[in-house]
Amino acid sequence: MKRTFLFFLLVLVVLVALRRIAPASHPNAAPTLREGHPSAAAALGTPPSQRPVSPSNRGLRPALDDTSLLPPDGFLGPWKKVDPPKRFTQANLYGYIDGGAELFLEYGFERLTVQKYRNGADELTIEAYRMTDPTAATGIYLMKAGKEAPAAGFKERHTANRYQLMFCRNRYYVIVNNLSGREAFARAQVNFASYIAPRLPSASPIAELRALPREGLVAGSARLVRGPYALQAIYTLGSGDILSLRHKLTAVTGEYASASGNYTLVVAAYPDAAQARRAFAHLQKNLDRYLKVIEQKPDRFVFEDYSKKYGVVSVVGRRLEARVKLAQKP
Repeated sequence: MKRTFLFFLLVLVVLVALRRIAPASHPNAAPTLREGHPSAAAALGTPPSQRPVSPSNRGLRPALDDTSLLPPDGFLGPWKKVDPPKRFTQANLYGYIDGGAELFLEYGFERLTVQKYRNGADELTIEAYRMTDPTAATGIYLMKAGKEAPAAGFKERHTANRYQLMFCRNRYYVIVNNLSGREAFARAQVNFASYIAPRLPSASPIAELRALPREGLVAGSARLVRGPYALQAIYTLGSGDILSLRHKLTAVTGEYASASGNYTLVVAAYPDAAQARRAFAHLQKNLDRYLKVIEQKPDRFVFEDYSKKYGVVSVVGRRLEARVKLAQKP
């Protein structure tokens, strides 16, 4: 009896020791970059969950629970909640959108509330993402929405199809999922969204978008960038924090039409000219190895990319600008 007790005690001690020395795998390890680029295996930099929360959410009242935003049972005929709502934070967002959480964390994510509703065999699901600030919510919306296709009867900025209606307002990004894809429930999607929208904080203009010149801007092409995950979806300038945004700044991009073909403009504004010049120097020094510099000046350089198109990067005052995907040498 005594030997049996000592044996089990020894096993317990060994298990505890192994648990303490085993390396913990970080759930937010950076994935490989988008396919199709020669540098697709390059590191994207600091995992988003290790980054400080954006300071631009000052003045926003913290919400402890977003379930008050959700429609109650019976608000729309026979639609009723299925099971309690699910909640996700930075620590477990990967459990809900594995492979896509990095982008949310990079923009600035706080909490996700998910609630399913059922009407017979049909189901709708609400996903309410509370981001750190309005720029974060608009940024993730623009990246996910693509070309917008508004639904009749809903006034918030949104896009919709037979499977989803997504919209953003203030620091919230909301999706109404129609899992069956049945056109008959398109009106139900709008009704669910219309219930939630007025319960969110008032819409707030995004100042960063004003940095894009209006002339020539292709409608619906504006995007917000807060780090490498968003930037890689637009153009590969280099790995890591190549624009020196440092988890605090927001760059903006847009597609422009010109006589020689469309190109993409990237604009990053820094607190002062000195920081802008440091960012310019960092980009020039760490430019992607598949971008070949063919002309260089103190405040400007031109490169040719791997698809035989051109780019030009310049710094003026506290602004850094990059024009890429140019058909002709600038």
